[in-house]
Amino acid sequence: MKKILGLDIGDARIGVAIAEKKLVAPYGVVSGLNLQAAIAEIAKICRGEQIQEIIIGVPQNRQEKDTFQIDKIHSFARELSKNIQIPIIYIDETLTSKEAERLLARSQDKKTKKFKEEVDKLSAELILGQYLEKSHKV
Repeated sequence: MKKILGLDIGDARIGVAIAEKKLVAPYGVVSGLNLQAAIAEIAKICRGEQIQEIIIGVPQNRQEKDTFQIDKIHSFARELSKNIQIPIIYIDETLTSKEAERLLARSQDKKTKKFKEEVDKLSAELILGQYLEKSHKV
């Protein structure tokens, strides 16, 4: 089975997860980088892990506040696709961050940077898991 990369693209960080066979696991967080550096880091992960498909979460609830984030995600994906030749698929990510926060709430202080990074990684994992379930790849 191919390796698949899941991305949760936020304002400050990008949560990254990888699926191989039936296992989905958080990989890490790309943060503190400008657009080109973030794309270079994602491309490096794709090459190093031999990724064959990328799944990107996009909010689908279409509230006005989400429009900017949706545009930002699509812009990032367009730039990423210019740098790598890997298919990119979008999936609804609505409420994955809230679910990740709920799952982690008891284990960590919500105000820390580490908590936010764990939320981003878990969100990417949830996005990837949803994709695999919907596409029957598990």
